[in-house]
Amino acid sequence: MFFRKKSFLETTVREVVFGLEDSLVSTVGAITGIAVGTDNQMVVILSGLVILAVEATSMGAGSYLSSKTTELIEIGGGNKKNIPWLSIKSGLVMLVFYVFGGLVPLVPYFLFFPKQAMPISIFLSVTALAGVGFWTGKITKRSGWWTALEMVVISLGAVGIGYGIGWLVSQFFPVDTSA
Repeated sequence: MFFRKKSFLETTVREVVFGLEDSLVSTVGAITGIAVGTDNQMVVILSGLVILAVEATSMGAGSYLSSKTTELIEIGGGNKKNIPWLSIKSGLVMLVFYVFGGLVPLVPYFLFFPKQAMPISIFLSVTALAGVGFWTGKITKRSGWWTALEMVVISLGAVGIGYGIGWLVSQFFPVDTSA
């Protein structure tokens, strides 16, 4: 049986899509809630950078470990020499695309105060998610428009949850930003 060598994109598409989608959704949801709850630019930036660094590291490690486990199961204990490279590649691709995706909603907070940055951050994130969804639909031979809509709805749900929690907590535990 003839096996063709898979391209870099074919072997990493899961990590690219998962990294971008998860990072965009979780970062925009979290920093929206933090922005609503604190209305403090430095708190949002600090929180966003911490969230992004910790989650990117966690997702990269998780991708590495799951890829390694999957490869070992698939080969059934056979030739293991390529597994470290394939697993490392999966982890690094996840980490890089997670960071890239998370910067999209965070960058506006470096440039504007939270009230101005929030709609820009949400718009950029939703637009990026629609693009990722459209691309995902095309490479999986599904409707690009449908998968774009699916990602947008999911992301707006995360934004709504983040906003709601940030607003609710700020009503009971106001943050003193004067210091």
